Amino acid sequence: MQWPVNLSCGVMNKIRVCLVDDEQRALETHAKVIHNFLDNVEISGTASTVEEAYKMVVEVKPDLLLLDIEMGKESGFQLLERFDEIDFHVAFITAHEEYALRAIKFSAIDYIIKPASVSDIKALMSKVEQSKINFSSSANVKQMIGNFHTAEKGEHKISISVADGYEFIKVNDILYLLADGSYTHLCLKNGNRITTSKNLKFFESILDDYAFFRIHNSTLINTKYIQRILKTAGGSVLMENGEEFSIAKSRKDDFLSLLALK
Repeated sequence: MQWPVNLSCGVMNKIRVCLVDDEQRALETHAKVIHNFLDNVEISGTASTVEEAYKMVVEVKPDLLLLDIEMGKESGFQLLERFDEIDFHVAFITAHEEYALRAIKFSAIDYIIKPASVSDIKALMSKVEQSKINFSSSANVKQMIGNFHTAEKGEHKISISVADGYEFIKVNDILYLLADGSYTHLCLKNGNRITTSKNLKFFESILDDYAFFRIHNSTLINTKYIQRILKTAGGSVLMENGEEFSIAKSRKDDFLSLLALK
């Protein structure tokens, strides 16, 4: 059992981190980076299995749990499911599993791509230090796990970062998304509009498996809610709420192919 590790130098108020990975080399590498480059961080323990990790977190009560997604036949998701409440910051570190990574992005949970650089880990620790304990972690993690257990993709919920926290929106409730510089407006079926600092490209990357299509640089639509396709003025789309959007010439062929209209 390897989890009782403490690399503290006696400085108070350090960020307490638990590392979970089934690859011993990865654990050692991340621990070395943290020990050598981050004076404000204490490694409170490491673990390589879900069972070890669960016992470690319960006893250590870390500020941050940094865990791999895939650990042999186990996963980081299985570990998180064992907690009734997540009162610590959660961040994933992974080298693969595109589907799982998309789920993490859907839930606005932090992640690092292997091999983790010093700057990546420093940026994560800075975020944890600013929020210390991220009280939204519990809701975000539960939302992510709920998506994994929901077969109907349209019922999956996406975490939207807003000024005072997060909103959890069902994919089926989104009519379209509009770019506004580096911001995005999500327009919902009920007429509400939510603005977030994530750009439209981010949403395009996580919604491309959910019947969404970017018909213009500024417009990403849910194709389930198209009422009519108009041929006038180069082509446009009329949505169920009456809003009309132009189809970019460069995207028109791909759009019509998607709808099997070509």
